[in-house]
Amino acid sequence: MAFRFVKIRGANTATPTIVSVYASGVIFRGSVVEFSRANNRVEPATANTTTTNILGIALDYVQGASNTMTRVIPFVPGQLWEADMTNTLATNQIFVKHALTNSATVANTSTDVNTAKGVFILYSLTVNTGAVTVTQTGVGEFIRGPVGWGGTDTAGYF
Repeated sequence: MAFRFVKIRGANTATPTIVSVYASGVIFRGSVVEFSRANNRVEPATANTTTTNILGIALDYVQGASNTMTRVIPFVPGQLWEADMTNTLATNQIFVKHALTNSATVANTSTDVNTAKGVFILYSLTVNTGAVTVTQTGVGEFIRGPVGWGGTDTAGYF
């Protein structure tokens, strides 16, 4: 599934803004992308993606050179996203900042990620045991911010 838009600030009918940007690498629909300042394009997010370079969710499958365009829903405060989780869900992971495992999943643990890699705050857990395989997803919000947010810098908010 990767990531799925849930709602924004209480309105579940709001349409997110979509921007077109140059892309590079293999980007899957519904995956997280980061903006590369060095290359002026979006690339697939990784476990090292930070609050200063995370951009949004890709709406198109892209494979190729840096002159390929893709549509992206940028992350803004108040958006809620459903995310696939890497590890077994537990209530001590709620209201904890998590890093990404890759562009399609969140690396959920009970330990707060106190660095700029803590890009996702988990608000609720969803475990679907009725399916053929048990699926675990969580609903939360992505954290985006300028340099200084999310790390040990005292100018940050987190």
